Amino acid sequence: MFWFDRTRHYDRARILEDAAQARARKKRKQAIALYRRVLAVERHNAELHARLAPLLAETGQYFDAWLSFQIAARACLREGRASKALAVYREAAHHLPREVQVWQAIARLQIKCGKRRDAVESLIEGAAQFRSRWHWPEAIHLLRSAHQISPWHFDAVLELSRLLAKSDQAEEARRLLEGLESHSDGDRLRRIHAARFRLDGDLRHAWSWLRSTLRPEAEASYG
Repeated sequence: MFWFDRTRHYDRARILEDAAQARARKKRKQAIALYRRVLAVERHNAELHARLAPLLAETGQYFDAWLSFQIAARACLREGRASKALAVYREAAHHLPREVQVWQAIARLQIKCGKRRDAVESLIEGAAQFRSRWHWPEAIHLLRSAHQISPWHFDAVLELSRLLAKSDQAEEARRLLEGLESHSDGDRLRRIHAARFRLDGDLRHAWSWLRSTLRPEAEASYG
């Protein structure tokens, strides 16, 4: 077929048209070969990298996919289109959910745009992609980043302490829970007491949990 015929004249428009048709027909490897033929001439064409990246991810070429996503996103940033760059990184997260750098890139850009709360939520979302015990270090890394941005974000710190406790880092988990306790009340405080009891097996924490659980019921009965 013509894309393997090196003697055929280079027809950019025809190659891109054939690539789009191959992509529409789910012929990913064919589309990749065609896009790469154009990128051999236009190495830094961000638009083509944006089209190519999902195809690479879908065919298991994760490293190359992430490189193409980055080229596309960085081009958007150079043009002052931060929202478009964020959309590119979001698409990367969809295709490469276990690429730590994707979630870090999203969070950095959100911070740059003044969206610190969104950045924390993105890091928590990223950490949730690493549920296997073999991937806990990646989850811990992302949650520590969230903790640095928002030191007492309840969900981030509670999940970080849970994973640290399971990873033989009980002392750090204990310090986090102690600090979080001073910034919490109500149901959140009860969850912290339960977490501290699971961590230490100390009945004092179980009593604190029980007392905080019964207190609202007692207050309601006298209301």
